[in-house]
Amino acid sequence: MPAYHSNIPDHGVRLLCGFPIQPLRTTCKGNAPPCQGEDIVDEALHYFKANMFFKNFEVKSASDKLLIYVTLYIQQCITKLPHKSKGEAEKLLYSLAIENFSLPGDKTFALGGLVSAPPSRADAEFIRTYMMQLRQETGMRLVQLVYAHGQMEPDKWWALFAKKKFLNKSL
Repeated sequence: MPAYHSNIPDHGVRLLCGFPIQPLRTTCKGNAPPCQGEDIVDEALHYFKANMFFKNFEVKSASDKLLIYVTLYIQQCITKLPHKSKGEAEKLLYSLAIENFSLPGDKTFALGGLVSAPPSRADAEFIRTYMMQLRQETGMRLVQLVYAHGQMEPDKWWALFAKKKFLNKSL
């Protein structure tokens, strides 16, 4: 059985470092184009549990690269959530989203073989802003899902993924 791939088309979307700059349905400040329907964050959260069991992922489109990155970020977020209340989780994931993180082209970037370095300093700043907005929005939506049944403890069906690794990688 193959992994779930992105259904969001990436034609007509700006590609930067191999990532498509997909529209986001967001309230966070950033440079992502606005979106009304389902976006890459919705898709990553929807397919997260199923995709976590795969050790291989065949990249079929540029949107798949973004789906992989968001899935790795969700996995990183979930490792931080055990034994945290919803309020603590919101603060923790916000600080995780805005902390200094690796960009495409850095030695420590998890998807080094799939993406390229930004061609200019302006593009590097653009991709950093976009990825920060993507991380903030992912964290906000993840908290709503993980704490849907209570404010004090994360849902056990999400927390069990804290020890698994997607593609044997981490951000």
